[in-house]
Amino acid sequence: MNHDKPSLGDKIQSTLGPFASKVNGNIYITSVRDAMLAYMPFTFIASIFLIIAFFPIQQVTDFITMVLRTEDASVWQEKLLYVNNATLAIGGLLVVISLAKSLAEKLETNALQCVLTAFVSFLLLTPLDAMEAGTFLDINRVSAQSMFLAIIVGIFSTVLYKKIEGKGIKIKMPAAVPPAVSGPFESVIPSFLVITTIWVIRLIIEALFNSDAMTLINGTLGIPLTMLGGSLAGMVVVKIFEQFLWFFGLHGTSIIQAVMDPIHQVLEDQNRVASVAGEIPTNIISMSFRNHFASIGVVGAIIAILIVAKSKQYKEVGKIASVPYIFNIGEPALFGIPLMLNFSFLIPFVFANAVTTIVAYFAFYFGLVPIPTGLAQIPWTTPPIISGYFVTGSIMGALLQIVLIVIATMIWLPFIKVADKQICIEEAQ
Repeated sequence: MNHDKPSLGDKIQSTLGPFASKVNGNIYITSVRDAMLAYMPFTFIASIFLIIAFFPIQQVTDFITMVLRTEDASVWQEKLLYVNNATLAIGGLLVVISLAKSLAEKLETNALQCVLTAFVSFLLLTPLDAMEAGTFLDINRVSAQSMFLAIIVGIFSTVLYKKIEGKGIKIKMPAAVPPAVSGPFESVIPSFLVITTIWVIRLIIEALFNSDAMTLINGTLGIPLTMLGGSLAGMVVVKIFEQFLWFFGLHGTSIIQAVMDPIHQVLEDQNRVASVAGEIPTNIISMSFRNHFASIGVVGAIIAILIVAKSKQYKEVGKIASVPYIFNIGEPALFGIPLMLNFSFLIPFVFANAVTTIVAYFAFYFGLVPIPTGLAQIPWTTPPIISGYFVTGSIMGALLQIVLIVIATMIWLPFIKVADKQICIEEAQ
């Protein structure tokens, strides 16, 4: 018998490993991921003010109004929306700036000039709206709804800048001139050519399509992607693929993040805009749905261990892994049980999240739980039950998370029992 023959797991890992390495090593994908991560803190900051402004308990709103002695709640709510207008409402601008910086650093070119060039290019493709007193920039055109345009412009302008610079098409200053002085002069020609190219692209779009870049991109690229990422089938496939990568020791979340984050953030922002306007959000699937409902799965393994484990190994792992998992940190469970490359747990590990995703979707679909409002865009590390309440603005959101945790635990229980029994035998020997 050939003991050196690679196992199925080794074969799959050797196949997926190079794929994951290429994805994680691709400078464009990682730059998009970096940009979304840089944007994330501002969603949390804005959410704090939005939660206060539109607190899910009416008595709290009435109390604040009484303490401030205002005519009605809208007086102080408008003041809190200042932060929203300077953060979430300009999501596209934040992403194009952070993406251009990240990509410029990876391309080893002038990061500051690339950021400014991308910023100007983005605004150049954003038409102004006319009014009696002149023109103005509609803030909705630079919000998260322009996320796809921001990503394209950030990549295109930075790569073009690097190519022009690489061909030596720039004003060359003497070596004695300090970099702080020579840098801006050397960037004049590359920035001029990039901006001129963007200007020509805008003229072409207006002439051929009688439209603007954001409308065109969202219609041709954004709508299909949003329909795919915003559908139940798409979400289930994403969660299965993510967990499948994790099972073989690859960071599934980071791999799917760069593709799915912009899509789910656009859907989240649509819910936020509707909520601020006093309307009912319509997007069941969004960033909040993915982070706080569709990601409930592996926690079932920890709870199952705490309930049925008799082996010393699992009892200790359960104690160690349960505390960080309160904040959705699963690495102690992944390595401690272990779950990765443990084919005894392949089925629950890969499919438990998909099951809870489906259950959660239909709970929202049938109106049993209010759809996430987009007002509370809280971090994925927020403990369950707390996060469910705030993202939906209802106790039903917290109850749904409890139900999902119970379902995940029931899926894991039989597998944990079998594995624990085997470990007990080994420990007895």
